[in-house]
Amino acid sequence: MSHPSIVSLTARVVSSTAGPPLAALSVGRFVGREIVLVTVECDDGTVGYGEAFHGQAGAAVAELVNTVLQPIVVGRSPSETADVSELVRRRYLVSHGASSVFRLALSGIDMAMWDAHGKVLKLPVYRLLGGSATSIPVYAGGFALGIQPPGELVVEARRLVDSGWTTALKLRLGVTPVSDLARVRAVREAFGDEMRLMVDANLGQRYDVGRIAGALGELGVEWLEEPYERGFRSRYATLRARGAVPIAGGENLRSAEEFFDWLAAGALDVAQPDASRVGGITEMLRIAAVTSAAGVRFVPHISHSVINHAAALHVLSAIASRDLCEGDASPVNDFRDRIVTGGVVWRDGRGVLSDAPGLGVTVDEHAVQAALAGGGAGDYSA
Repeated sequence: MSHPSIVSLTARVVSSTAGPPLAALSVGRFVGREIVLVTVECDDGTVGYGEAFHGQAGAAVAELVNTVLQPIVVGRSPSETADVSELVRRRYLVSHGASSVFRLALSGIDMAMWDAHGKVLKLPVYRLLGGSATSIPVYAGGFALGIQPPGELVVEARRLVDSGWTTALKLRLGVTPVSDLARVRAVREAFGDEMRLMVDANLGQRYDVGRIAGALGELGVEWLEEPYERGFRSRYATLRARGAVPIAGGENLRSAEEFFDWLAAGALDVAQPDASRVGGITEMLRIAAVTSAAGVRFVPHISHSVINHAAALHVLSAIASRDLCEGDASPVNDFRDRIVTGGVVWRDGRGVLSDAPGLGVTVDEHAVQAALAGGGAGDYSA
């Protein structure tokens, strides 16, 4: 069969408001979502979609896609994902030491190419990758549970469990040691030892969460996520060496090489790459190989849209994972329910993949046009 060629590559910054107010996190209050929507069009009419994380600079990410990276992609078959990924890596990330914005741009391009490739062959991406599983266990993540008082948090957690998030819940830290432990303890007492709990310190900006690592371990917490900022790898390793609670992180790491360095330093028990930040599905597969060789858990982080969510689950299917993925338990998400739909359904504590070709997502172009942003909308208020 003949292979179509990519004739157009575009990126647009699309934003939506958060809807009803959501609970605050330690890094601020959630006010909206923004994605860089990447589109590839082929000469046979096939259209593929990808999501690049905005990195608080969505317009810059889109500009790279629309200008600098055009010659690398246009004219190729959508099947040439590995070649495009390696060329961008060598030309911009190795030879010139370019910023991580190139990684974000590549992420959207790579996902869009995989989506188009699957549509051309009329197969879902996980089938292209050799996977077969379509149902993956997930924990309730996204913008679901925030820093509420213990009683309110238990009520909200109960609502999630009753609506089908029965496998695991992620709680947030970041106020004070006493109040953080009170929230975790309240949820543990309400749901018992059978409920899997993990906690996220969101870079630990308020205090050294290592102070409560022992108490978290005693409460049966499955992992402590992002206890410190990305630049403090040695602190991750030191805390992990104490063995009080497993340490997770990686949503802000950018490549298989970075994950290799972190794992070699003994910094992580759970690796959490994000497909919209590391370079898309192609780089996620490389990271999965590194973590598997190191004997470290591979539990993808998710970002804003079902494009990213589906990509994470397709990768987990491809590697025959028996582990978790983050699930989008957010009460409102236009990039799951309106502007972009399909791809994955969150049901009964699992993420269930669509069997449609490519990533299985549908983009409402009319809604996209209404939601186009000037860039820089971001996610949080101070």
